[in-house]
Amino acid sequence: MISLRDLFKRLPEDGHQRNTLRNFNLGMMRPGKIQSVKELAESLGLDVRELEGLPRRMAGRLVSDPFAEAGYAIEVNKNHSIVSKRFAVLHELGHFLLHVDRSDPIFDPLHLNRGDDEFYYEPKQEAEANAVADVLLFGDGALEAAISLHGRKSSELAKYFGVSEQMVEIALRKFSL
Repeated sequence: MISLRDLFKRLPEDGHQRNTLRNFNLGMMRPGKIQSVKELAESLGLDVRELEGLPRRMAGRLVSDPFAEAGYAIEVNKNHSIVSKRFAVLHELGHFLLHVDRSDPIFDPLHLNRGDDEFYYEPKQEAEANAVADVLLFGDGALEAAISLHGRKSSELAKYFGVSEQMVEIALRKFSL
């Protein structure tokens, strides 16, 4: 499991990105309002929008958007649950942070691999994007802090983080808690 520090090593030395991600993660440790993943993505310059036409099994995708500040947008499946959309935004944010080469604005690396006329990443990149979502939600003490407040009951932890109970169970295993 990667830590927030490990993630920062892979990011450009942009104080804004690191500060924004750290504040989101720290916000997960405070009881009260659930941190907005949409606001997180928008603060990093990505637009976030819900779409009806995404394939049923696709929770979200990262797409080029010349009108977005960062040049990309995250599209989430409007027909999915709110917890699925939350994780999809964080997962696609992981792809943006780790897999997009912003050095050449004409070349779009998102569309290198094709399968059934849909774009996809390699399994290693998918695992890395999931790890980014996990560490932003649960990493650097956030999950431990939630357990100290709510115990190990998955339903309470799921409400606290705004995710599914299944995701909490996976996080408990991944973070060895």
